[in-house]
Amino acid sequence: MNENSSNSIVTDYVPTELDIQKTLPEFVKNAKIPDSLKIVYDEIIFGDFNGDGKEDFASTLINLENGNFGVLIIHNNEKTDYSIFGAGNEINGIKNLDWIETIETLPKGQVISPTLVDKETGDIIGQDESQNFKLIGNGIYMGVEESHGGGIIFWNGKEYKWYHIE
Repeated sequence: MNENSSNSIVTDYVPTELDIQKTLPEFVKNAKIPDSLKIVYDEIIFGDFNGDGKEDFASTLINLENGNFGVLIIHNNEKTDYSIFGAGNEINGIKNLDWIETIETLPKGQVISPTLVDKETGDIIGQDESQNFKLIGNGIYMGVEESHGGGIIFWNGKEYKWYHIE
């Protein structure tokens, strides 16, 4: 073998946004989300978020009009309907979810509850077990790695809800 030839395989390949777009399921490609919303392609998860037995799509996104970040869910159905949380739309009093460092799928059937926080001191009291909810579909956990805080978006059978967790 001469000096200029190489048998090494490139292992540090990072797919481009276009590469990722090409691999997305048709229902995601067919969704009519506004051009002002840009999907963050390194923050994609799949799961049956509305409990209908079909795998849906979720991703973080940025609203190019206001610079706010949020979460997009696209349902795998004939309408390819979608929901947006944050990105300028209020969810649990928050319009910008720019703090999200991680997004993960939670398993169906997991019991979740919001975190109780003392309104005067801000101290964490614990989980509000009076609001325990067994996930109908997969939940979406969004969090900050260092503090382990964040939230869960979940389908309650009629609409998406949010629980703040610590």
